Amino acid sequence: MRFPSDCCRTRFPAERWLALGVGLLLAGCGGGGIHRLVPDAPVKLGRPYTVRGQTYVPTDDPNYDQIGEASWYGNQEQGNHTASGEVFYRQRPSAAHKTLPLPSYVEVTRLDTGQRILVRVNDRGPFARDRILDLSQEAANELGIVRAGRAMVRVRRVTPNGRDRDRLRRGYPVVLSSVAPTATPPRTGRVAPSVAPTVQQPVAVAPAPAPVYTPAPAYASPAQRRIVVATPSDPDAADALAASLAAEGARVEPTAIGYRVVTGPYPDDASLSAALARLRARGYQGAAVIDATQPQEPNGTP
Repeated sequence: MRFPSDCCRTRFPAERWLALGVGLLLAGCGGGGIHRLVPDAPVKLGRPYTVRGQTYVPTDDPNYDQIGEASWYGNQEQGNHTASGEVFYRQRPSAAHKTLPLPSYVEVTRLDTGQRILVRVNDRGPFARDRILDLSQEAANELGIVRAGRAMVRVRRVTPNGRDRDRLRRGYPVVLSSVAPTATPPRTGRVAPSVAPTVQQPVAVAPAPAPVYTPAPAYASPAQRRIVVATPSDPDAADALAASLAAEGARVEPTAIGYRVVTGPYPDDASLSAALARLRARGYQGAAVIDATQPQEPNGTP
């Protein structure tokens, strides 16, 4: 959150400037400052607000439990104030949510691996598509989604014990034991049941699952095909990923909702298949083939 430029124009005597300078010096040590206990009160809910034509109504829902897509953000917001008024540090686990109280605590489960963490929500967002949670870089690292830029997750509001709460308030991670991986649902968010059913319940209206893109003769020309490695929402994350894949000729392209890191185009099926195999061997299992003229992400959604 950005504040008016004149909100802090207060005159300080010389001794207070000296104290302030020492405090800033200490805060800069260790990257992200000393891990002081940030307050949990007062809890802020806020009024309804509108972003990009969409209105959001903050709600204190103690039973919040939803499945959807999570992304992460880092250097772009480093040192800025969050919607709760705290300073954002990408090196500390935190999260942004569109409607939950600030602060609140959630359990985040990565569906495809079963990895779980606790995280403290202290900011608003994300506002890209239907994503339900934005993680700090550290929280994304704990879930192993920094490279991919996003993942399908289950977000459940919880009341942590005092020890875990204090660790999160000081900026330390709380990693929980993993659970069994879950088949990835459609990418649109949906409310998850409080107890997992043994039989999947039908959904009245559900979008079709995203198609899997692999090299196939459906493309007009092999020379038009490229590989999307990942689609980070943060430009710094995209640049870092492209730099790490310089040998593959990776580059960053802007999209309607963020960025994508791409390689290619490839002159023939053999080179395309070889590049895709190399990327997946390096851990980029979500790498997908697209046509060079395709302006959106591999699933074709706007």
